Amino acid sequence: MKNALRVNTRSAFFFASILITGVFTSAIVLGGNCNSADLQRGRGETITVKYNYDGDTLALNDGRKIRLIGVNTPERGRKGQPDEALAMEAKQAVKNALQADSSRQKGVRLYLGREQSDSYGRQLGHVFVDGQSLAATLLSQGLGWHVEIPPNVGLASCFANLEKKAKRQQKGVWRKSLAQYVATKNIKQGGYQRVRGTVRKVSFAKAWWINFDDGFVAVIYPENQPYFKQSTVSSWRGKRLEIEGWVYPSKYRGKKQWRIKLATPHGMSVL
Repeated sequence: MKNALRVNTRSAFFFASILITGVFTSAIVLGGNCNSADLQRGRGETITVKYNYDGDTLALNDGRKIRLIGVNTPERGRKGQPDEALAMEAKQAVKNALQADSSRQKGVRLYLGREQSDSYGRQLGHVFVDGQSLAATLLSQGLGWHVEIPPNVGLASCFANLEKKAKRQQKGVWRKSLAQYVATKNIKQGGYQRVRGTVRKVSFAKAWWINFDDGFVAVIYPENQPYFKQSTVSSWRGKRLEIEGWVYPSKYRGKKQWRIKLATPHGMSVL
C-alpha cells in the first residue's frame, strides 16, 4: 500500500516515524490508549465499507477511500510482483473484522485525523468496529508496523505498546524468519525498512541531523522537533540505533545519500 504521506518539497521522500524506547520525554504527549472516546470531538461518523484493498486501505460505499492512521501493513504485489509476506493475512484480518457482506456491518465508525487527507486523495482516519480499532487489531496480531505521522498521533502510545507486545511474542511480521533488518551501509533501495547503524555525529541547525558511520542520515525537521528532547538526541552519538520507516534518496554535495525523516519517537530503539 502507498503510504499516506505528502512529498516534501526539498526532495521526493517518504516520511518515517521513529520510536526511542524508554527515553521519550517531551512537551507534546501522544495519546495513551486505543479508546475511540479520545477521538470523538464531534468528528465521528458511521460508515459502510465496500471492500478493503489491503490491510490498511478501505473503500467505502460512498466512494471515499480511507487510509488507516497508525499502521502500515505488508504490500500487495503489483505489476506481476509477488505479495509481501503476510499481506493477504492482513487483508483477511480486516475483512473478517468488518464482515464480508457490507449489508451486515454494524457499529463501524470513522474518526478522521487532524490532517484529514493525503496526496493520493485518500482520507486519513481511525476506523472502529464495535469499539475496537482496526489498526489496533492488526498491530496486536503482528500484521503491520506502527507508524505515526504528526499531527495524527492521538493513539500513538497505545499503538506503540501493542507493537512492542507483538514483537516480544514474535507474532506475524516479528517472527524470526521474517523480522529482518538492513544495516545502513547495505541500503540499496528506498521504501519501508528496518535499518540499523551507529551514529557518528549529531548536529543542530534549523534541522537536526543524525549522521551514521556510513553516510546514512536521519533528519528531524523543525515541525517535528517538539516531539524530541534535544539532550536525548545529542546522547545518540556513538550509539547503535534501529529505525523502522520509509527510506528515501537525496543528494549531498552531488552524491547520492539515503535518508529517513524522524517525525516522532515512535518506531525506533536504541540498541
